[in-house]
Amino acid sequence: MTEIKINSLKTELRICECCGSDDSELMWSTKSIVVRRLYTWEFPVNISICRNCGFCFASPSPKYNDLMKYHEDGIVGFKEISLPYSIKERLRIIKKYRVPDGVFVEIGGNDPGEFHQKFKQYFNQLISIEVTKDLKNKSIDINTLDGSIDVISHYDVLEHVLNVKQFLSNCYKALKPGGVMICEVPNLLLYPDNLLLQEFEHVNHFTISSLSLLAEKVGFSLIESDNVCSRPYGFVAIFKKDGIGKASLKVNVNEFSEAKKSIIGGLKQLNQNDIQIISIRNKIKKLTNNNKQIILWGVTDLLRSLLKDYKISDKVIVVDSDPRKKDHLILDGIRVSQPKNCIENFLCADLLVICAPRYASDILSWVKTKTGKIFKDESLNIIGVNSSGKTLR
Repeated sequence: MTEIKINSLKTELRICECCGSDDSELMWSTKSIVVRRLYTWEFPVNISICRNCGFCFASPSPKYNDLMKYHEDGIVGFKEISLPYSIKERLRIIKKYRVPDGVFVEIGGNDPGEFHQKFKQYFNQLISIEVTKDLKNKSIDINTLDGSIDVISHYDVLEHVLNVKQFLSNCYKALKPGGVMICEVPNLLLYPDNLLLQEFEHVNHFTISSLSLLAEKVGFSLIESDNVCSRPYGFVAIFKKDGIGKASLKVNVNEFSEAKKSIIGGLKQLNQNDIQIISIRNKIKKLTNNNKQIILWGVTDLLRSLLKDYKISDKVIVVDSDPRKKDHLILDGIRVSQPKNCIENFLCADLLVICAPRYASDILSWVKTKTGKIFKDESLNIIGVNSSGKTLR
């Protein structure tokens, strides 16, 4: 195999944006190797908690310029199966803050299509802004929208942003006086119930308290928050420019201990997931030894965990709906196929392992529709789903 150059993201210490302290406790370190559009990258993961205020963030973190190059090498915009969020839940919030003759901005929308079509009735104009540049991105600069926007939204964006206060400040400046910002992020306090620690690209881990304090530092006031939002394990927080908050928060004296407890709980979930993966590996080995065929669906972090230090036989086929992922396991000597090109393999397979649990029902529906075959019980494993059937990713 041709030797592949791996680009390592350089790191640097990061102070707490919430309180400015440089006194943090490192909770977990690891790294992830991932193939992107043009290059293969080593992404460093270092999760720390500020001892002063309890804000949880990456430190040492990737350097800003390196991180931007990494994100610019990404692949975005492919949604063949379904959207991984609830449009209904997003619209539930948007309806409350509608401005029929106003302007709505979404940052990091990644060509959401159906979502934008459904809420056009609530605003006169929609502007979509991307945080980083990709091959086809023609996004405008948020700094050109000075004081002209009624509502700004960003869903699952802030956890990827190194300079949170600068990002929020840009949103603040773009809004009209009294304008509203809608923000969804993963909820750190729910980490003991999921595998979000495996999302190695997250450089911030928020609670409602820590996010509110950061937003208040640039002038926002919290006017509403809810643990029910468009994606599992997150929360939505709504802020107002130049407003009087209904629930302006001060430093939670228990924030550090709660954050630490949440990270420890999240690490326990990762350990439980490792146990599940070992069991699936043993099952795969037993089946391939008996000349049975297995299909692994989804080039995800969960699949990479399954393949780590584990060589699969030629009886195992890896598929992913996104054709751009065909070379993403090249370091493992594995070619990724598209499901539509593997119909005969599905018909012959004795085991389907789904490594994208949020899409499990859509995947099984696709298989049934395209092949007539139903995988269940002993012929099906879904990584990232616990013994009670609860999806952890």
